[in-house]
Amino acid sequence: MTGLYIDGASVLHRTPTPAKFLLLFLILAGVFLVENLYALGGILLSTLLLYPVAGIRLPFAWAAVRPVLPFIVLTVAAQTVFGSLQRGAVFGVRIFVAVLLASLLTYTTRSSDMLEFFGKALGPLRHIGVSPWRASLVLSLTVRAVPLLSSSITTAREAFLARGQKAAGYEIVVPVIVGLIQSAEAIGDALSARGLEFDVSET
Repeated sequence: MTGLYIDGASVLHRTPTPAKFLLLFLILAGVFLVENLYALGGILLSTLLLYPVAGIRLPFAWAAVRPVLPFIVLTVAAQTVFGSLQRGAVFGVRIFVAVLLASLLTYTTRSSDMLEFFGKALGPLRHIGVSPWRASLVLSLTVRAVPLLSSSITTAREAFLARGQKAAGYEIVVPVIVGLIQSAEAIGDALSARGLEFDVSET
């Protein structure tokens, strides 16, 4: 199954999936309660340091953040205009931390482990007619959406550079869309191979 897992033997790789999600939830809950910009800056730095601790190079952290930069810039600008510069900066750092932590989780957690965790956690949904497997699949793919988009953007940029060209933002839109469609088809094929009917054209 298409994933963004980076093989490794770090403590984060060996940590059970439920514990990782619990830690992610607790850390993010704390982050969104912190208002002090200096404290948030320290949290951001600590989050970045977790990447080399996990044996993952920092360029992967940048690759995770880059696709959401336009969104962050716009929301920070809105927070600044309708609130204050302090409020905008606090909001921006919070989003950076959230994206970096979620991406780190996908880099250190296998797709199969993530699906198994969501499937067990969502088990009670079967009592109301919802398939835990399908719900876990949706959640797993959602968690991986930002890193997957980042990967498609990086691939498109590298293709332009390989031809000696520097791509403007709008020039990589089509290659990125094509890359995402190919990834969706690969995911559909993998799911079909596992006996789950999944028509990419319906998504």
